[in-house]
Amino acid sequence: MFDLHCQFAYKYWHFRYVGFSVRFWEHGTQVIDAEPANVKGMQKQPAERVATRGRDILLALGWYYPEIHRGVARFARDHLWHVTFDFDDPIPSRWRGDGILTLIGAQAGLWRRLRGKKVPIVDLAESRPEIPLPRVTMDNAAIARLAAEYFLDRGFRQFAFVHRWEMGVSRRRRDHFCAAIAQRGYPCRVLSWQQARGSSPDTREQRTRWLAGNLQNIPKPLAVFARDNEAVEVLEACFSAGLDVPDQVAVLGVDNTETVCDCLRVPLSSIDNNLEQVGYEGAALLHRLMQGKKPPSSPIYIPPIGIVERRSTNTLATEHPGVAVALRFIRENAEQQIGMVDIVKHVAMSRSGLEKAFREHYVRAPIEQLRHTRLELAKRMLRETDEKMAVVARKSGFQTPQQLCRVFRQQLGVTPKKYRASTYGRLPATDRNSNPRMSPTAS
Repeated sequence: MFDLHCQFAYKYWHFRYVGFSVRFWEHGTQVIDAEPANVKGMQKQPAERVATRGRDILLALGWYYPEIHRGVARFARDHLWHVTFDFDDPIPSRWRGDGILTLIGAQAGLWRRLRGKKVPIVDLAESRPEIPLPRVTMDNAAIARLAAEYFLDRGFRQFAFVHRWEMGVSRRRRDHFCAAIAQRGYPCRVLSWQQARGSSPDTREQRTRWLAGNLQNIPKPLAVFARDNEAVEVLEACFSAGLDVPDQVAVLGVDNTETVCDCLRVPLSSIDNNLEQVGYEGAALLHRLMQGKKPPSSPIYIPPIGIVERRSTNTLATEHPGVAVALRFIRENAEQQIGMVDIVKHVAMSRSGLEKAFREHYVRAPIEQLRHTRLELAKRMLRETDEKMAVVARKSGFQTPQQLCRVFRQQLGVTPKKYRASTYGRLPATDRNSNPRMSPTAS
């Protein structure tokens, strides 16, 4: 995602797709050519084919996500669409075309300009659910549940959800995150700037001061869930309040904006919400609508890919030093042939004492934690790689494929092969085997 409120820090983009090539400047859109752009092995199409390339589509985004744009472009390339897109004038007055893909978001004025268009329109967000449009969007309920399970699996018992504005997307994430936490018997504090600001000016300085005061008053260790932009403000509030990230406050974002998440004092873990697929499936729905098909009766939700782990969540929540040492040992050695004897020896506690400490200060027993960690390693490999079952079993700490299969059946109710078939296609092919940080927790 590119933060439009940063006044276009990057002034120049150059996207080249098969079928069209467009430069995006800070002020407007310039079409460079109309022929396929530098695609090896492709034959130049006849002039009469170029003259009738297909549908004219308007991409009108109230908030710019390059991932969504890539997904739309992928579909457009395959269906010979001509896509009009402009930062400064998202709905050109002279545009006459066949269909519109939009992301209305907080831009109420965008809908006022779109509603008079007599062409099919598909919205790529649910920020404005009261507007009656067909929708393809990220599955915010699944995103929230993924975040909750991720924190719960790491032993957290104190939670907070932070949002700046209470839009449809934010409310849906808030409700499902808090519900998943409550189901496990824990409280979840909601920090809403819109509710709390009163007459205070909406400035970053005011929000940081407000966040720092609230975060200091919540018991630790604390798990915080927010959109990437708000999550960065949470990190900055922690720094100003002298709170350690991630040991006192672990922070998880949504959007996985790499240009944001990787450029921080403490890099931000974030959920990859599969926005490229949102753009592609939104374009596919628009294509069907332009063919005269009926719109779906409810939104089409695209599930998230998983969690990209960085340092902001690189912790396991416990106040007991012996439990912390044991958890770190398990995490760093789960793929080895270790057992309870090795864990006890490393911690230098009696077995009964360590098991009692785990019962009082963590969510599962030591040997259960070892099994859970190995299961997560195996799930990640099945989801992200082409490795054979024997290799997956060995690299995740299970001795044989048979043992791997037995644990999968006991814990998940499916075989490793079926689990891979149900999740493998959710990662782009180019990313498999090359993304060791992706956590499929709660998938």
